[in-house]
Amino acid sequence: MTGQPLWLQSGPVRELLNMLVDRLDAAERRGSSKAQSVALGERTWPALYKAHRESEKEGLWQHVTEMARWGWLAVKPEVAVRSRSGYASLPRVMVSDEAAVRTVVSRTERVKSAAERWRDAVYAGLQASDDIKAVVSEFCIDMPDRSMAEVVERLNELSALADKPMLLREVSSQLFWGMSKVLDKRQGLVAALLGADECPFPESPIQLQVFLPPTGYRGVLFIENLMSFERATRSKSPAFEGLALVYASGFKGSAQRLRTPDGCSLFYSARGGISQDLRDGFEAWLFGKVTKPAYFWGDLDWAGMRILAAMRTSFPGLTAFEPGYAPMLAALSDGRGHSSEAADKQGQKAITATGCAYADEQLLPALRSSSRFVDQEQVTSAECHALALSSGFKAF
Repeated sequence: MTGQPLWLQSGPVRELLNMLVDRLDAAERRGSSKAQSVALGERTWPALYKAHRESEKEGLWQHVTEMARWGWLAVKPEVAVRSRSGYASLPRVMVSDEAAVRTVVSRTERVKSAAERWRDAVYAGLQASDDIKAVVSEFCIDMPDRSMAEVVERLNELSALADKPMLLREVSSQLFWGMSKVLDKRQGLVAALLGADECPFPESPIQLQVFLPPTGYRGVLFIENLMSFERATRSKSPAFEGLALVYASGFKGSAQRLRTPDGCSLFYSARGGISQDLRDGFEAWLFGKVTKPAYFWGDLDWAGMRILAAMRTSFPGLTAFEPGYAPMLAALSDGRGHSSEAADKQGQKAITATGCAYADEQLLPALRSSSRFVDQEQVTSAECHALALSSGFKAF
C-alpha cells in the first residue's frame, strides 16, 4: 500500500501495533510460528478503552477496521468490524500481515536476546556435535568488544590446550585476548568441549598467608581482614596464644579446593616459625590428615556471618572466635558501629543461622536488633585479651 495515512503514526495506533508486535516477539522466543489473538481491553489498549469521549473511541476503532480491510489484522467476532462501536463487543485481534505491521512501527526484526544470539553463534560456528553444541549453548559468553562468532572461533582452539598443565584462568587468557575470567564458572562448557567428565584445568589456587607460633600451636584462627591479621601476628596478647593465624587472600567462603594441595598456595610468615616440622604439621591439618580446633574472626556484619557459615562446610566444627567478637558485641550494645549505608554494605542479606552456637545465639540476634555493623579492624588486641579473660573463653 502506498501513501499511508497519517493516523498510522498516531500515538494510540502505534500503541496497539507495538503491543501486537510484542506478542509476535514473545511467540518467536517460545519457538511458536504464530502469536495467539489478543483480547482488547483497558490493559491491552488503554488509549481506546480509557478514552473519555465515545467519538474518540469510534475513531480509533475505525482505524482497526481499516487495517482489517487491508488484510493487516484479523478481528473476531467478524461482526465487530462492521460496527462503529465494535470495540464494545469484546473483540480479539491478531496480526495477519506481519511484515506490514512490523514496517509501520520500524521493528522489522525481533531483537534477539544475548542467550539467543549465543545459541545461533554456537550452532553456526562451533566445530562439534549437536549434543556438545547443546551443552555449550547454555553457557552464554557476551563480550562487549567481540562478536559472539569471534568467541566461538576461539573455543574451537580449546582442544589444542587440553594436555597443557595450565590453570583455568591461564587458559582463558590464552583463548580470549588476555581476559582471564571468561571461563570462571564455565567448567561445564570446557568439559563438554573436551569430551571429559570434568574440567581438566584447576581454578586459581587460594593464597594463604600463614603465621605459625615458633613454640607450636594447638588450633587455627582464620582472620578475614589483612590489617587484623597483621596486627594479630605482632600481638603479645594471650588471646592468640597457641593459635596458627591464617589470612586467605580473595577467599570467599566454602571453596573445597582450599583443603587440597593443588587448590591453595601457602606463604609462611618469617615473623613466625618456619621449621619443616611446623609446616608439615599445619599442612597435615589443612589437608585433613589430623584434626585441630579451628576458628573464624571477621567483620560483624551479614557478609562476615555468611563466610563463617560457608567455611563450616569446608572445616566442620569451625566456630566464631569469641575473644574477637566479644568486643564487637560490646560496641553494638554501646550504640557504636555503623549503618549499612555508611559503609556501602546496604546490599548485604541477612542470614538466619550459621551452625555455630555462639554466632547463632549471640552475634546474629545482635545484628538483627541493632541493624548496625562493626568492622573487624576496629578491635584492638588489648580488647580481645581483656574480654577473653572476662568471658572466661578457653580455646582448647
